[in-house]
Amino acid sequence: MANFDKPITIRYKLENCSVDQQSALEEIENLFQVSQDRLDILMRGVSQEMRDGLHFPETRDTQNDLKMIPSFVTGYPTGNEKGTYLALEISGIDIYVCQVQLKGEGGKLAINQYQYKIPDYLTVGDNMSTLVSYVADCVADFQQRVGFTTEIVYAMGISLGFAVRQTCLNKGLIVALEHGFEYTDAIGSDIVELFQKGFQKRRLSIKVVAMANDSVCTLLAHAYQHPSTRIGIVHSAGTNCAYYDKVSNMETFLSQHQDWISDHTHMIVNTEWCDISSKYMPSNKFDEMVDLGSNNKGVHAFEKMTTGMYLGELARLILVYYAGLGVLSFGMDDEECLLRFPYRFDTSYMYVCEADEDSLEGTRFVLEEMCRTGETTLADREIVKKICDLVGQRAALFLGASIAGVVRYMVSDGIGLDLEGDGFAISISGDLYKDFSSFHPRVCETLKTLIPDEVAAKLSVGIVKHSRIVGAAIVAMMAEKRNINNDMF
Repeated sequence: MANFDKPITIRYKLENCSVDQQSALEEIENLFQVSQDRLDILMRGVSQEMRDGLHFPETRDTQNDLKMIPSFVTGYPTGNEKGTYLALEISGIDIYVCQVQLKGEGGKLAINQYQYKIPDYLTVGDNMSTLVSYVADCVADFQQRVGFTTEIVYAMGISLGFAVRQTCLNKGLIVALEHGFEYTDAIGSDIVELFQKGFQKRRLSIKVVAMANDSVCTLLAHAYQHPSTRIGIVHSAGTNCAYYDKVSNMETFLSQHQDWISDHTHMIVNTEWCDISSKYMPSNKFDEMVDLGSNNKGVHAFEKMTTGMYLGELARLILVYYAGLGVLSFGMDDEECLLRFPYRFDTSYMYVCEADEDSLEGTRFVLEEMCRTGETTLADREIVKKICDLVGQRAALFLGASIAGVVRYMVSDGIGLDLEGDGFAISISGDLYKDFSSFHPRVCETLKTLIPDEVAAKLSVGIVKHSRIVGAAIVAMMAEKRNINNDMF
């Protein structure tokens, strides 16, 4: 590929900034530029990490970045399946309970969903069943609202924000609780068994037939309406990617499940790519500051450089730096200024600033009203907009290169792409990806730049709504349809 030493970046006009201000900002522009050869290193690194994760056991001395976790989901939705299924999603302190009616006819469906909040006092405790009982109460409330009959046992799929090591489609052991949850007896518990017991205690006519990671659910939610979908990506506060692979490629998995190769040809694999390390991506002093201030130092570099959990903090640290140099007219000495405090420049503010035009009134509101900086100048607002642009642009480039790495691996192994016929679809969900207006075009352009034209012509990228909750229902449908919910798996 030509011009690999040329940085992929956009030069922004700072029409109201002084020469000194423009000169000072060149430092940040240089720090956040990414050349095509560095993106190629990331792309190739992701491909190699995928292979290593499939072929080397986790017990080896050197851990690879991608965990490559089997999902136990096999087969493909066609869009013609019919039935009513339940789905449960726990994402942070949010609980979503959903009824999905699959109507077939090429992917038609109807959704009935309610959202509940987990109270703060239920985020910690000694007995995980306390939280499960509350979730069961929410599900019971949902069923009453919707008017479910107790004469039918409904199949349910669940999608959780907890780290779970699946041992089969309907069994998974909790590895870690995240998002502020702490239950002393949680680690090592079978999460499906916990929920099933909780529902039985509440006398709910529900059978949990499957669980799936959020990226697996994103893939399947899109695949029901677009059966050619082979990759699912979540990119929001965190990030992850799942894709279809040949079971014959999964050497580590087959060493423990030798019977699968004769019964199943393809399975969805959860890459857990949030932990792609900085050895594949150029980092700078602001990335190091974010890492040092995090509660998981030294890991999840890809997540810290690209996701909604951290991008706003990256931008804030740069603003603090330039305020200290006097490049910005407002300072951080005023006790009212919220920019003095970590994570008080929310990533959603970047969406507003990046899309702002003309007088940059939206940026002014973010700074003066939301961050309480005091009065700002138009030059200040131009600087803030540029910083948001650069931080967001780099994140999109890294995401695009990582997707290219997955595509490169799949194409090299003949997975999901027949160059003589049809290609496949890539599904992406997440507030950051959907709401950061420049993200999607930048990701697509990066992907197109890094892969051969004949491959790019065979790909499509779709943004998914209701991804995880609908995908969980699709997993339940697939489990029921194929009658694979038994002790074998």
